[in-house]
Amino acid sequence: MALDYQPIFILASGMLLQERKLSVVANNLANSNTPAFKRELIESYTWYADMGSRNGTNSPEDSTNNFVYPMVGNVFMDMSDGSLVETKNPLDLAIEGKGFFAVKVGDEILYTRKGNFRLNRDGVLVNEEGYPVLDRNENNISILGERVDIDRNGNVYVDGENVGQVGVFNVQNLRKAGKDLYYGEGEPLDTDGVLQGFLENSNVNPITEMARLIELSRAHEVYARLVNALDEIQNRVSNNITG
Repeated sequence: MALDYQPIFILASGMLLQERKLSVVANNLANSNTPAFKRELIESYTWYADMGSRNGTNSPEDSTNNFVYPMVGNVFMDMSDGSLVETKNPLDLAIEGKGFFAVKVGDEILYTRKGNFRLNRDGVLVNEEGYPVLDRNENNISILGERVDIDRNGNVYVDGENVGQVGVFNVQNLRKAGKDLYYGEGEPLDTDGVLQGFLENSNVNPITEMARLIELSRAHEVYARLVNALDEIQNRVSNNITG
């Protein structure tokens, strides 16, 4: 009967939810030292099937025969700022406050808060993946010279001469693209929050995430034990019926 299956389905849903949460927390912990990494949070909710909509079958796969399940919702990002650390590297940049740097990836423009930049063999400012960093007009920035100074507005001076301005963009509809890059619709942002010789840390608190990891692991164990206990009960009931 469907009622016999309901506890298994509900507990299995709970286990899957804990597994997904564990995956998110583990990824946060793994990136706790990644510059500008933004921790992820998972949204969960309950799914309810109205028993009044039953169609008369008793199949456990039929959702109308079941009640309330814990479900995985969206995974979203905590975009709060990480702390700033001084590196004294003139090509390391951080943004204090809102805004993103822009990089050119093929024909696309993607956005990042990760400012550990360098120069390629042609003297073009690029990120660690080799993608060109763009100015506010979405053009490459060439740095040919010895001394590099970048002010809080993003203006780039090479040996005292202004050669461009690192673009800072306000980005709407932000979506993860991988490798600390984001899709979105960006518009140039006037800011005085560009800091040379600094990097933004991850906003992950390792202690908090470790506590969550332990809590979720224990919750997953409880679900697993309940599934095993329920399976034993069902076997006993089945043996009594057939015995």
